[in-house]
Amino acid sequence: MKIDSTTIPKCQIEEKRFSWGEPYTEITPIFEMSIAQELSDIEFCIELYIKNNFRNQLLEFYNVLTNYEENDRIENFDGTIPEQLREILLKKIKLFLDSTQKLTPWEKYNELLKELDYLYLFEEKFDRKILFIKIN
Repeated sequence: MKIDSTTIPKCQIEEKRFSWGEPYTEITPIFEMSIAQELSDIEFCIELYIKNNFRNQLLEFYNVLTNYEENDRIENFDGTIPEQLREILLKKIKLFLDSTQKLTPWEKYNELLKELDYLYLFEEKFDRKILFIKIN
């Protein structure tokens, strides 16, 4: 087993064998889960996405927040976002999106799972609904 720290999130790479002997590689992202629980749902999810390099979700959130479409497009969201919080979130997302991009494990290793496929892990871990935007 080895850890690939050239991706964000880091990932564990383990060589395994099927019962009939054929080798395969199992790649498991090691997600950053240290996020303040007291954050509002939208702050929590954006922080989670930033720490785990969910660039597609962050780009969608940026567009939705810029266009005031949160009630129409963000899944599991029902409420309002104060203007000051909206500006803080937009700045935080933009800063991340403008930063040097590192590949994700699912990009580097061309895994079948993508960003949204990992949301159930976050919901289980934190025992709360995770906000996300469906990408067509």
